[in-house]
Amino acid sequence: MASVYKTVSKKAARQLAKEQEFDEEDIEMDELLSDANDTTDSEEDEETTTESAKKQLAAGFMPKTRVLMLTSRGVTYRHRHLLADLASLLPHTHKETKLDTKKKTAGYNLLLNSLADLHSCNVIFFLEAKKQGQDLYLWLSRPPNGPTIKFHVANLHTMAELNAGFSGNCLKGGRGLVVFDRSFDEQGPLMSQPGQEYRGLIREMLRGVFCVPKRGVKGMKPFIDRIIGIFGVDGKIWIRIYEIRETEPGKKKPEDGEDAKPTPKGKDGQPEVSLVEIGPRFVLTPIVILEGSFGGPVIYENKEYVSPNQVRREVRLGKASRYAHRRDVQTDRFAKRSTLGLGDGERKPDALDTRQLFK
Repeated sequence: MASVYKTVSKKAARQLAKEQEFDEEDIEMDELLSDANDTTDSEEDEETTTESAKKQLAAGFMPKTRVLMLTSRGVTYRHRHLLADLASLLPHTHKETKLDTKKKTAGYNLLLNSLADLHSCNVIFFLEAKKQGQDLYLWLSRPPNGPTIKFHVANLHTMAELNAGFSGNCLKGGRGLVVFDRSFDEQGPLMSQPGQEYRGLIREMLRGVFCVPKRGVKGMKPFIDRIIGIFGVDGKIWIRIYEIRETEPGKKKPEDGEDAKPTPKGKDGQPEVSLVEIGPRFVLTPIVILEGSFGGPVIYENKEYVSPNQVRREVRLGKASRYAHRRDVQTDRFAKRSTLGLGDGERKPDALDTRQLFK
C-alpha cells in the first residue's frame, strides 16, 4: 500500500508542476501581447532620430550634416575648380572622384546613394556635365529618402579668375553666415503667393549644404569670417560669397595703395567693417524637384525653364534662315539675268559699244 501511495503522489506532483508551467507560459504570452505595439524597429529609430534632432534645434545646435561632393565625367577645368573652391570653403564636405556615368544600367539612384552611405554623408552635391562640358547641372539630394532638386548652373566664375574682381581672402576651415533674401521668407510677399511653396524646400536644401555645423566637423576653426548670400531674382538663384574684412581706424586699406587716405574712425572707435567678394559665384535655375533620392514622382516642375539645347537650336535656325534668304536672292537675280539673255559676268549690250559700231 505504501508503494502504491508513493507512485500516486508522484503522479499528482508531476501534474501540478505541468499545470504551473502552462500557467506561467500563458502569463508571459499575455504580457508580451499587451506590451507589443504596431511600430517596427525602423520606425522606433526614426522617432529617436527626430526627437534628438528636435532637441538639438531647441538647444541652438544644427544636426550633423556631411556633404558628398563629386562630378561626372566630361567636366571642364572650370567645373573642377568650382568644386575644389566649394570644398575648400566648406569644411564639412567629402570630395569624391568622378562618377562614371557611362554605365547607366544601375542608374544614379543606386550609385550615389551607396557612395553616400559608404562615407556617412546625408547630403549629395553632384555636378553633371553634358554636351562635352557645354551644359552643367547640379543635383542636390538627401539620401536615402529624398527629396532631390535639379538645377542648371550658369554664369560660373571661380576664385582663380582674377578678371572677375575677386580680391578677398578668408581663413580655410572657418564658418560663414548664410543669408537669404526676402524671396525665401515664409512671411514674405513672394512665398505667400500660391505656387511658390517650393522655395521653402530649396532654402532648406541650400542651408544643409552651406551651413556648417557648430560641432563634430574635422578641421573646422571657430571663426566666422565670410557671408554666403543667396538671392532669388527673376526665377533664378544667385549665390555670392563675401569676406568680412575689418580695418582699424587710422590705417590704410591694403587694396587702395599708398596714395589712399587713412580709414576714418567709426562709431565708438570700432574698426570699420566691409565686404569683399572672394568667389566663386554662379547662378542656379531650378528645373525639377523629385520626391525620392534621384528618383520618384515629380512634385515640382519649372514651366518657364528653357533648355540650352533649345536655345542653341533656335540660334542655328536663325542662321539657317538668313542663309536661305541669301540663297533666294541669288536665285532670283540669276533668273532675271537669264530672262534678259545675259550670262554670268555679261552686261547688256549698248548701242555705242565698240562691238556694235565695228561689226
